[in-house]
Amino acid sequence: MPEERWFDDTNEKLAYDERLSRMEILPLKFIGDGVLPDEKYPEFWRLIDIQGLRPFLYMRERYYPRFVAASYTTMFIRDNLNDDGIGGFIFGFRLEGRTYEFRLSDLATVWGLKDEGVTFKGGNNPHGTWNEFNKLDAIRGLRLEHAASGKYEISRMSTDHRLLLYVLSYVLLPRKSNHGSTSEEDLLILWAMVQEKQIHWPYLMAHRILRYSQSKSTSFLAHAHLLTKVFEIAPLDLTREDNVEPEISHAITSKNIHQMRRNLVGPADIADDVGVDVGAD
Repeated sequence: MPEERWFDDTNEKLAYDERLSRMEILPLKFIGDGVLPDEKYPEFWRLIDIQGLRPFLYMRERYYPRFVAASYTTMFIRDNLNDDGIGGFIFGFRLEGRTYEFRLSDLATVWGLKDEGVTFKGGNNPHGTWNEFNKLDAIRGLRLEHAASGKYEISRMSTDHRLLLYVLSYVLLPRKSNHGSTSEEDLLILWAMVQEKQIHWPYLMAHRILRYSQSKSTSFLAHAHLLTKVFEIAPLDLTREDNVEPEISHAITSKNIHQMRRNLVGPADIADDVGVDVGAD
């Protein structure tokens, strides 16, 4: 059995068998070619390019689903960064009797992301917030509405901001459901992007990966392609592991965009969206 060679510790093998091996690996999603042309969505792409995210959104990589689940079993972070991203940070896991550790700069390089930006520390949230942001300003600025669930409804958001939210919830920090509303963390991330504040995405993604592995209620694991890229620089022998091609699964489709257009509320939005012609799903 492949699992036998992944672990040299009985407790690690037990943790994998009881929970991680049973969890769904979320399929990789990306932006399809021609779906969001620059000339039709200049503001969306302007904000994406400020963050340096365009290559990441088009990334389609093979990945190793069960091997990824094994790495989740033994994952850890040693985080001594301050709010400005200064200090020590180590992301790692233990596989096949050896511990692998990576600096934040290593993750930035292999994931093709900027190695700079604010790092989400502060408050009681270990994954961080931007305490300098006024939440009410963000709610008003993004045209959000309070929902009974305690989240925020997005029906009045502009098309560009809703596209940012879709990219956030399907590609950057994937989740399985509730793509039609925002959490408080989503709210702060989106507002930071709109305010052109650089986010340290490798830091945020590393912490989110660890959160997937630790949450008792989570039924899925994500970012298998990112962990596979880390395996390749470890280096780990992947020749005996099973890999899969990413499904053709776009984060943004013509159906998404047409739904957004039906909810537009401002003349500027309507003018910007006239004549939108998106590619096939």
